[in-house]
Amino acid sequence: MEAGILDGNVVDRLVLKLDPPRWTLAYIAWRTLLVAAMIGLVALSYYPASMATAGRSYDLTTALDRAIPFLPWTWWIYFPHYVFGLVVTTILIPDPRIAFRVFLAILLGQVVSCTVYFLLPSAYPRPLTVGDADPVTAAALTWFWGIDPPNNTFPSTHVANACLAAIGAWYSKHPVRWYSLLVAVGVFITVHTAKQHYWIDAVGGVIVAVVCFQAALRIWPLPGTQPRTRSVPALQR
Repeated sequence: MEAGILDGNVVDRLVLKLDPPRWTLAYIAWRTLLVAAMIGLVALSYYPASMATAGRSYDLTTALDRAIPFLPWTWWIYFPHYVFGLVVTTILIPDPRIAFRVFLAILLGQVVSCTVYFLLPSAYPRPLTVGDADPVTAAALTWFWGIDPPNNTFPSTHVANACLAAIGAWYSKHPVRWYSLLVAVGVFITVHTAKQHYWIDAVGGVIVAVVCFQAALRIWPLPGTQPRTRSVPALQR
């Protein structure tokens, strides 16, 4: 195995030691805490970048963006199911070494995304009203728009992170990979129908996910694999 920047033997032993026995309450709580920590770290970089670039914005609208209808109900797939999907995937991936490499890729992706935010700040023109949304969805959208700035859309970190979860699930060869793929596709579609992102934002998110996962494997290679390998031999805990 080609050496990475991190000493895989030492770090992987620590990762395995930290992971509680599967399907205990401690295990579920630990894996859920990891997701919450990752979302928190993403927010800690996203919000300062958003404030720093407020007032500077490029219009990335295309004909495709204008043609996609606003479907308020799809917000439930775009955000709540995105978070739920991250939690479920992280809990079900049996090998924590894969999960932690996904988290490393998420952090790398956030560094890349924040760099692009400063170089190419963009803001999506959100709808002026919640349209034909039912009262619950209308309240959810109003709340979400109040806490989520409309700028720094490119690339989409929601798409990137959903794709990274799916990539990790495929590397794990666990059946959850099909669900993770469904979540990633759902998020890719609903970032547009919920009117949160430009088309190019979602494409950029996919590219960030692929590049940053490969970078994570070069920094921290999986046991028994080369950094550029697309499949993982059976990883036994």
